[in-house]
This record gives sequence, C-alpha cells and structure tokens, in this order.
Amino acid sequence: MIATPSPLVPTALLLCALLSAAPARADEVRLHDGRVLVGKVVKKEGRLEITTRDGVIMVAEQDVAERIEDDALRQRLAGMARAADDSAFAQLQLATAAHAAWLEPEMWRHLDRAVQRLGSEPQNQGLQRRCAEFLARLEPEVLPRRFRTATTKVRVHQLLDGLHASTGAGRAAAIEELLVREGGADPDLRNEARRNGNPRQRIAALQALQRRQLAGNDRFVLRTTVLDGSAAVRTAAAAISRPTVDAEDVQYMASGLSHPNAKVRVRTAEAFAELGHAEAVKYLVLAGPHAGAGLAGGGGEGVRGHIAFLQQTSYIRDFDVEVAQAAMIADPKVDVLQSGTVLDVTVAGVIEIRTIVRAYRAAIQRLVQQDPGEDPRAWSQWLDNRTPPVPAPTTGK
Repeated sequence: MIATPSPLVPTALLLCALLSAAPARADEVRLHDGRVLVGKVVKKEGRLEITTRDGVIMVAEQDVAERIEDDALRQRLAGMARAADDSAFAQLQLATAAHAAWLEPEMWRHLDRAVQRLGSEPQNQGLQRRCAEFLARLEPEVLPRRFRTATTKVRVHQLLDGLHASTGAGRAAAIEELLVREGGADPDLRNEARRNGNPRQRIAALQALQRRQLAGNDRFVLRTTVLDGSAAVRTAAAAISRPTVDAEDVQYMASGLSHPNAKVRVRTAEAFAELGHAEAVKYLVLAGPHAGAGLAGGGGEGVRGHIAFLQQTSYIRDFDVEVAQAAMIADPKVDVLQSGTVLDVTVAGVIEIRTIVRAYRAAIQRLVQQDPGEDPRAWSQWLDNRTPPVPAPTTGK
C-alpha cells in the first residue's frame, strides 16, 4: 500500500512560514518603579522576557504595573495623529513617538512628512538640529546588524545601497545624516561619488561630502558638475554647491572653458548657468571668440589629416668614371630635390564650434537674462555697454 502525503502538511508549512515572516509585535510594559520598556514580550515561568533595542531584559510579573499591547499602541498613536496638525514639528513628534513604540511603518510615514515639511517651511535651526539628532538614532532601522561593526568602507557602501527608487524622504534623510557623521569616511564617499553606478547614490555621497566640511570637499563637488556622465548628477551637484559658491570657485572652474575637449567646455558653461553666480559672465564673454581654439591639442577629439604641396626637381649630383676598352665614359648620378609645404592638422568641425558658442550664449542668458547676440566677437562690447551692469553675486561662503 502506497502512502499518500497529507494535504494538511503543505498548509501547515505555509502557516509557519507566514507566522515567521510576520513583523514582531512590540508591547509597552510599565513597571512599578517607573520604568517603561518597549519591545517584543515573551512570557516565561512567571517572568517576562522583553527584547528591546538595548538588549534582552527579564522582569518578574509582579513588578509589572501595566502592559499595553501592540494594537493599543497603534490606536493611541492614531489618536495623537488626529489631534495633531501637519506642521514639521508635529510630524516629527509623531515620528518620535512611533519610534519609541516600535511602530516602524508609522514612524517612516510621519518622518517622511516631517522631512518634506522642513524643506518647504521657513528655516528653523532649532527644529533642524532636533530632526538631525533623531535621524542619527535610526542606524538600527537603516543598516543591517551584520554591517554595524564593519569597516568604514563597507558601512558607507551599505548605507548608500539602501537608497533606491522607492526610498522615502525620511529614510533618505536618515542615511544622509549617518553618512555625514561617519568618522573618516571622506575618501570612501569620494570613491562612491565617482564609481557608484547608481545616480541617486552618487548624489547622496556628494550631499554628505558637502556637509562634512572637510577642506577640498566643496571643490570635489564643483568638479562633479562637469565630470559626471549623468546630466541629473551634474545638475544636482550644482544645486548642492550653489549656496556656498563664490568668485574664487568660479575662477577655479573657468579653466574648463579652454579645455582641449569640446564636451568639457560645454559642460562648464552649463555648470555656470546652474550655479547662478554672475562672476561667470566675464569668463564666458572672454572665451566666446576663442570657442574653437586649442581643440586639436591635449588629446582633444577631432579628425586628423595632412596635405603636402611639393615640387620635385631632378639634377646631376655626380659622375662615375668607367673605363672600357681604353675608353673613358662618364656615368651621371641623378638625384631629386623636393621643395614645398606639408601641413599636419586636426580639424575641429564647424558644428562643434557652434555647439560651444551656443552653450556659452545660453549660459550668459540664464545668468543675466539678456542675450549677448550671435557674434561672440561682439560680446565684450556688449558687456561694456550693457545696462544695468552685471549684478553683484548673491551667494558666497
């Protein structure tokens, strides 16, 4: 007789899998001595084993004054949310309360709203600091346990790896805050900003570098406005740099307008337009008439060719005397003299030069809301005669 498997076995296995995959419930336990413990509660032989964020705590049942279960905590938080307004302060308060009650989905929902509101409301330095301190406490929520004691390089990569298309504003802000506070992470953040294949993660690395305020980080972010292959990353890098860019930074970037590579010249002009510093106008005006100069040198891209204009003239260079049957015969030696010109050039296409000029012109238009004209040779005169004069920069370190 062949035994057939019971149909209850797959069902039982599925039920066990669902129960093990379900999120752990977190209850609130209030003790007679005034302590409040929040975590997963398991009853064991007259004692309660409470798994909190700080570890496992055992308490006797007679020491417990009140136990509030998970569902009641959610109802209490929902009541607080109904009574609160939609300000950044109120949403941060709710996120803090949800975090204390181990209600993680609710915490992220309120934190997303708080971060979004902080970006749209007038700057409140006190609230910003309070939010930053709360975000710095969320390492257990954004970094898996096995990576919390890893090397800085691994921690930085894993934190950035938590950013993807569906990452909310609150989680992204927590990851950024942890990256800003990660000790000695500047080299690893620079490496991620250049080599990470995810544009959003490169942008997050740039944001953290700018906030860390190590000497040279701001220039690194500035260079990204030209060097990164993604237009979205270049635009984001300019937005990150814009609040602190000054005239020295513009001068530092201006060398890109005479770079041998045409693409670098165009991207430098685009970066100036995004940075919005009016000091860049004079550099664009001066570079305009020389938009095609130097593109052939220094590894610039272009079609290389040569042409020769030569004239050949034959002449008798010498004679060899031969003696045959008592007779002397002069054998002439003929050579060829060449004269003329040989040109070896790299051709920069007219279309390429026009592209550079258009980029310079568009950048000037965005910076001063005026058109300098089609002819870059007349831009200097336009700048001298322009009214009103170039406005003073409104940004600076």
